[in-house]
Parts: sequence; structure tokens; C-alpha cells
Amino acid sequence: MADQAREGAAGGRLAPLEAPKSLAEDAADRIRETILSGGFAPGEHLVEARIAQQLNVSRGPVREAFKLLRSEGLVEEEPRRGTFVVRLDASDVLEIYQLRAAIEGRAARLLATTRPPEVLDELRRLCGRIEEAIASGDVVAVSRADLEFHGAVCSLSGNTRLNEVFTRYVPILGALLRLDERLYGSLDRLTGEHAALLGTIEAGDPAAAATAFERHAEYAAELIAGYLQTLHAG
Repeated sequence: MADQAREGAAGGRLAPLEAPKSLAEDAADRIRETILSGGFAPGEHLVEARIAQQLNVSRGPVREAFKLLRSEGLVEEEPRRGTFVVRLDASDVLEIYQLRAAIEGRAARLLATTRPPEVLDELRRLCGRIEEAIASGDVVAVSRADLEFHGAVCSLSGNTRLNEVFTRYVPILGALLRLDERLYGSLDRLTGEHAALLGTIEAGDPAAAATAFERHAEYAAELIAGYLQTLHAG
């Protein structure tokens, strides 16, 4: 299924959906990934009926998917014309990741100050999942485990509003993280990276924890923004 989805995204087409859990969310995931990987060009008209046919679903879930993507700023609706892809360029990615750096930096600072044992245990477990995914060579599993770890840092920080802001951007972050396959080349570079981040929290150094998480997000922003610049230049 993963190979089929990748093939569909590369050619600007969408592979049929199979999972029945939430067709609108699944459709939004597939369209989002295709937009961010360059399968749909900036300004391209997304025809509801055509996409529904490609995804093998009715038009209702696609219509709901468009609403989700509009709320994320990835598509826009023009009266009497339809839905069009918004250009997400390098500056957009930098802004999203600057926000992520600020949020995660604050969350890490809070956790390094309190260091609840049960929270540290959970973050260690999630770090272990990242290392297992890296060892398996599964890029999709790595990106999912990566996002789960960073999401847990925010959700376990104790700051509900901070986590709400992070959660709002989870769909876009998830899609961007799945571009790692094109960016990193080898997953070996990631080995131990998140354990080092967690180590700053475990050490109880709020300033060091904040700085480490901020730099981690900023580096990812540079890689992804550079990739999008190359994509749009082509």
C-alpha cells in the first residue's frame, strides 16, 4: 500500500483508499502528501469528482477533506471556480518550524524543570520506537515515531494551550516529515539523535533542553525549505 501511495504522489495521481476509519481524514492525508511532495502544482485546480474517482470514494469525503485542507492553508476556494492548491513555499515552512521551535523549546524547558518520572519513562519508550524504526530502515515508521515523540513532549508538558497549537500543525508536520526519505539519504544520521534530546530533559537543565529542541526544529526547517525551493525551481 505504501509503494502504491508513493507512486500515486509522484505522478500527481492518488491511489484508492482502503481504510474505512475516517474517509475524510484519509483523503485529506493523501491529498496533503501529494501537494507537499509536488504531485499537485501550486495553483492547480483540484476537481472534486476526479479526486473522488481516483481515491475510490464518494464526493462527500473529498468535500470534507477540502475543508480540512483549507483550515491548514494548503488549498483555497474561489467562488464559482472551485478549489485550488495554495503555494507552500520555503518561507511558509520556515514560519511553521519557527513556531514549532518555540513551542517545543518551551515544552522541553517545562519538562526539564519538573522531570516527572512517568513522563520520562514514556519519552524513553518513544525514543526506543524511533531507534527500532531506524534499525528497520522504514522511513515512514521513523517519521511517525518522530512526530509521536515530539507530540508527547508537548502534550506531557502540562501546558494545554501550548499543546493545542502544536496539534493544529500536526497534519502538515507529519506530511513534511515524510519528505525525510528525499532529504536524509541515510537514516543512520538519526541514530541517537532523539535520545540526546531527551538527555537534556533528564539532566534537569531547562535552558539546555530548550536550546536543543529549538536547534533540532531549525535544522529540519532548513532541510525541508531547501527541498521545496529545489522542487519549485524545477
